Amino acid sequence: MSSNKATPEQVLAAAKIELSLTVKRLIACQRRLYRDTGSYPDELGAAIQRLEFLLHGIMAGLITPREAKAEVAKSDRSSIQ
Repeated sequence: MSSNKATPEQVLAAAKIELSLTVKRLIACQRRLYRDTGSYPDELGAAIQRLEFLLHGIMAGLITPREAKAEVAKSDRSSIQ
């Protein structure tokens, strides 16, 4: 029987897609605000930078789901024994 549980790779792929879309939406919002008001809130720029940092961390493989780290730790321990 197979469960409908996402693999760590699927979780990362979904996170990459969602973060990428969110960054694009925030940038569009920032541009609209700037066009309408001539400025934009600092919090919006900071949010965009944080999301881009997170997205690049995921794409570089620096961030992995907890389950993937646990699986690696188990395999490391079993190879030692």
